[in-house]
Amino acid sequence: MVDWKVRAIRGATTVSENSSEAIRDAVCELLDVIEANNACPPEDIVSVTFSVTPDLDAIFPAAIARQRPRWENVPLLDVQQMCVKGSLERCIRVLIHVNSQSPQSEMYHAYLRQARSLRPDWHLARF
Repeated sequence: MVDWKVRAIRGATTVSENSSEAIRDAVCELLDVIEANNACPPEDIVSVTFSVTPDLDAIFPAAIARQRPRWENVPLLDVQQMCVKGSLERCIRVLIHVNSQSPQSEMYHAYLRQARSLRPDWHLARF
């Protein structure tokens, strides 16, 4: 019998502009990649926290995620990322806690677009 444990999945992406359309495209792409590469149906998601840089305020990423199939009961939260001089702009980050039988080392973390520069040390940041 394999034990179920709470695991964390990280991800990040960037957008070219502060618009609802650009943010929607980026969030959907990010969540699609994470879902495709991790065996975590929405029913196994414990919670999801999105953070966005202060230059993104056109739409809440959680509002986009809530529209995904079977995500209506997933606890979602949006927060503003700390503003650090010289940090990556127009960035959306996500932290997903899931119940999983897989070890943490098998969780796939997706860093897309310009956000690849945030974790170049992770061999899983392939996009």
